[in-house]
Amino acid sequence: MDESLPIDAVPRWFEGIHLNWAENILYSRRRDDPSDYHGTLGKEVSKVAVTEVREGNSSIREWTWAQLRDGAGRLAAALKVRRFKKGDRVALVGANSVETLLVFLATTWLGGIFSSSSTDMGVNGIVQRTTQINPKVTPNSRVRRL
Repeated sequence: MDESLPIDAVPRWFEGIHLNWAENILYSRRRDDPSDYHGTLGKEVSKVAVTEVREGNSSIREWTWAQLRDGAGRLAAALKVRRFKKGDRVALVGANSVETLLVFLATTWLGGIFSSSSTDMGVNGIVQRTTQINPKVTPNSRVRRL
């Protein structure tokens, strides 16, 4: 970061550095590993990655790292078939759930931008947010359920 900028200037952080959020959440890599290495140390296939607790504690689901990687990969492949690419946007209306996390992971896996809305935002709030980002994929898009 350029520390000579005035305090009210917006600094550019980590110029030249590229980071894929999905890759870093789904895989692990040690400092000495090559940059394209997809390790699973600490994220082994049978370890629990996510525990979903539904509102009111009505149900609890656990997803392993293998299930999370597989689900996100399958959704990323479905998006890719639809010619989804880096910089494209996805809008989702849904609950805080593993399925929403999978769409987020698949979107960022391909370098896309993810936006979500909860139904409690109301129709006007959802429409306003969705039209602001001009998504390529929306709730009305036909992406086959995998």
